[in-house]
Amino acid sequence: MSLLEEYSSKYMFKWHNIPYMKLSGLEPLIFTPDTNFVNVGERTNVTGSKKFLRLIKEENFEEAINIAREQVEGGAQIIDINMDEGMLDGEKAMVRFLHLIAAEPDISRVPVMIDSSKWSIIEAGLKCIQEKVLLTPFP
Repeated sequence: MSLLEEYSSKYMFKWHNIPYMKLSGLEPLIFTPDTNFVNVGERTNVTGSKKFLRLIKEENFEEAINIAREQVEGGAQIIDINMDEGMLDGEKAMVRFLHLIAAEPDISRVPVMIDSSKWSIIEAGLKCIQEKVLLTPFP
């Protein structure tokens, strides 16, 4: 056995040996049978929060990021992000918001849930995410 093989087998953590769902931001989130509840922050959703919708429409992304930060500080383990709104360029807003929160370690440490009924917005969001992400079902 080579030195590298010996080191790898002894010290390297092997994700594929964990039989549970694994998501990641900068930190991993692993769902096990003991996971009873997962707190999903849904205030970064333009269809569920009039305040967030107003901030995105006004391109006030600094305040929009603060909403995401408050969600994480309040205990959210996953951030749900939705940019589905008829008067909004959802793809552009999703990409910009995801790029901005990726630069915030206190927010990007938790996984992201891309929430959209439009494939183009989902696809745009997936191109911005390096981690394992959740997608909400769409019709």
